[in-house]
Amino acid sequence: MTGGPLDGPIELARLVRPGELEELLEAVRRVLGGELAVYDPRGKLLAGSQDAGTPSRDLDHDGERIGTLAASGPQAAAALTLLADTLGLLVHHANARELAAMTHEEAMRLTFGELTEHNLRLQRAVARLEELDRLKSNFLATMSHELRTPLTSVIGYAEMMAEGLAGAITTEQGDYLATILSKADQLLGLITAVLDVATLESTPQALERNAISLSEIVASEVAQFASQADKRGIAIQLEIRGESVVLGDRKKLRQVVSSLLSNAVKFTPDRGRVGVALGPGPLSPGEAETHRAVQLVVTDSGIGISRDQVAKIFEPFFQVDSSSTRAFGGTGLGLTLAKAYVEAHGGRIWVDTTPGQGSTFIATFPLRLADQLRDEQALEERS
Repeated sequence: MTGGPLDGPIELARLVRPGELEELLEAVRRVLGGELAVYDPRGKLLAGSQDAGTPSRDLDHDGERIGTLAASGPQAAAALTLLADTLGLLVHHANARELAAMTHEEAMRLTFGELTEHNLRLQRAVARLEELDRLKSNFLATMSHELRTPLTSVIGYAEMMAEGLAGAITTEQGDYLATILSKADQLLGLITAVLDVATLESTPQALERNAISLSEIVASEVAQFASQADKRGIAIQLEIRGESVVLGDRKKLRQVVSSLLSNAVKFTPDRGRVGVALGPGPLSPGEAETHRAVQLVVTDSGIGISRDQVAKIFEPFFQVDSSSTRAFGGTGLGLTLAKAYVEAHGGRIWVDTTPGQGSTFIATFPLRLADQLRDEQALEERS
């Protein structure tokens, strides 16, 4: 800073304010009498009276002349000495404070510069990561399309062979074809899930808007999983009560129910239990109003989830641990899609779980009756 104590002359008027100079001169006058005056190096009166006479003593600081002093009266010499010593101390401390302040300011300026450069690097890194994420999403979407096209042909030809369109087949061949179709359908579901997740990151969710009975969807999905559960001795208990008509997309609502049931059955040990309850409830956890939404509650007696992992289970590709991935399979996409679809319907999804004691997933959907849908459709037609 030009003119500051780091690179310019020390200015007495800046270090000791005129009011402080006047107070100092008054104190010395009361003790020693006479008149006193303080001038800057150029001869400008800073404090005191010109009646003090011609300046007769320089005021120095670290070998630099920063002002002059004048005194009159019988004890003028003593007054000059006292005034010089006192002003010297004041200037020393004031200059030290200013040096410290300017050093701190310079350090802050350098730190700010470093932070600015660091932020620029972070911004460039974030932009690069966003670009890589976009490329990843595009790659997943493209590969999913490319994989699904030939797989659809494999399924189609396998179905035609199973139906005997290419000639009669033996029972053993029919079993092989059934296995091929089962695994191909499973692979197609995985590819579709990857494509759906890639779509989530690039475009907002587009929903069909129809009056849907959640009870019908839940009952249908429970029936679908009943055979799989029975083979392992798992009992699925279903309870449906109250209103269950919501406004939404049937396909996506079915996928939410399917994902929650699939997880519950998958992670429940043999001869365990799965509970499915559908009924009125609050829209969000802890909400006092208990009839704003239809609440789907899926409870299992499985492995549970640790507290530090609960916040991650709705993230894409997350698995509780590598051992569970090997033991139970799956890609970790079902809950990601379920969360996206529930929230796209204006609902909420959360989990209550304890390691080793199972998990309870709660998904809520705003309660919208069929006549509300008709009113909205009529309003849209009029507009």
